[in-house]
Amino acid sequence: MTEQAELIDAVLNAPAERRAAIMSAARGTDSGVRSGTRKEAAAIGRCHPRTIQRYGQEGKLRVIRISPRRIRYDLNEVERLFSGLTE
Repeated sequence: MTEQAELIDAVLNAPAERRAAIMSAARGTDSGVRSGTRKEAAAIGRCHPRTIQRYGQEGKLRVIRISPRRIRYDLNEVERLFSGLTE
């Protein structure tokens, strides 16, 4: 099975709530959520990508899990977090 087929199968077999989150994150239409990769979030926060990952694990940033290995972050939330740290 190809990687694309595995992803499609994982989305189709996911619970309804998770499937909706995956599809909206993929489309970028999740009610004002601007999803981005760890590197994109790190560029906004001017920090190391590992810091973004750690903040996600600690619950400081919401993690959008598309699949077990594909994770996105809400870039609007990243901007709010880092603007609060610099004030």
